[in-house]
Amino acid sequence: MGKNIMTYQKRLNLIDECLRRFDHPMNIKEIQKYCNQRLNRKFTDRTYRYDLEKIEMENDISYRVTVINGFQCFTYADESFSINNNAVVNQVDLCNFRKIKEALGDFLGLGLESSLTTMTDEINKFLGYDEQQRPVISFEKVVLESHGKIKPHDLLEPLLKAIIQHQTMDIKYEVPGRGKREWTVFPQFLKQYNQRWYIIATRHRDEVEGKLYNLALDRIRKMEANQHIPYKECGIDFSDYFEDIVGVTKPDGAEPIEVKLRIDRGEYPYIESKPIHTSQKIDSEHKEDKDYVYVSLTVYDNFELRSKILSYGSKVTVMEPKSLRDKLVHDLKKSLENYQD
Repeated sequence: MGKNIMTYQKRLNLIDECLRRFDHPMNIKEIQKYCNQRLNRKFTDRTYRYDLEKIEMENDISYRVTVINGFQCFTYADESFSINNNAVVNQVDLCNFRKIKEALGDFLGLGLESSLTTMTDEINKFLGYDEQQRPVISFEKVVLESHGKIKPHDLLEPLLKAIIQHQTMDIKYEVPGRGKREWTVFPQFLKQYNQRWYIIATRHRDEVEGKLYNLALDRIRKMEANQHIPYKECGIDFSDYFEDIVGVTKPDGAEPIEVKLRIDRGEYPYIESKPIHTSQKIDSEHKEDKDYVYVSLTVYDNFELRSKILSYGSKVTVMEPKSLRDKLVHDLKKSLENYQD
């Protein structure tokens, strides 16, 4: 597919995005400026007027025209319409193909990586997205190895679509012991951990601009699209965001730490086959020890890390840093108090 056709398809997708901003209709100059900046090109307003006419005729739709400050501003008359609704293969299908490719090629080793890559690249070109398209979903290898598949969730597909199409969402979220909350969020990324799905999102009018929240999908009681508040992309590259994290939580303002663990030699084969973190490596200074294996890993100190370490009981001991060791001692003492009369 030629470069001009790819650029044209990208331009139509961006115009479609502008026409779905029902809370802030855009005039032709605003559409031109927005799309040219995203495309890094200089198309004239005449080009965009032609594109609007073409979208209208080919899809048999009409526009709602609103006059704002003397300028005609355009949105779809039907708020449920999008040019991607009629696409043979839409963005969600593309992402699904990519996930299938990664799962088959990386996890199951069926030798289909090459053919699947070709197929997804062709779909990618058809839709007008380049190879640098941001990742929107990730999951644990251990789940596929152990169970063969990840348990699906009803909200997974609509949230994936919301991320790709830059759709603001209204949700009702319930936290055990804290009641229900109603938030307007900008979905950014889907993350699977410990057989549970999380949506990583920012909040509308949050006290801390751009702060990320990890919301478990099974705690979302209701969700619907918000067509009035423009979507805000957080600008984070999630391809390496979770690199130094066990789980889904990245503490604000913190830095990764080096954690040194002492593991019972009898337990080590299990932890070697299912590492606590991908950075896990053996500490060669203690390789002659017959009773223990010493390992180190570089991670953020978060709740998931501490829970993971404690899940091994007496088989795993934190040697360094003292700050993490002290937190675990405190947790163990509190647990012991629960068993004292």
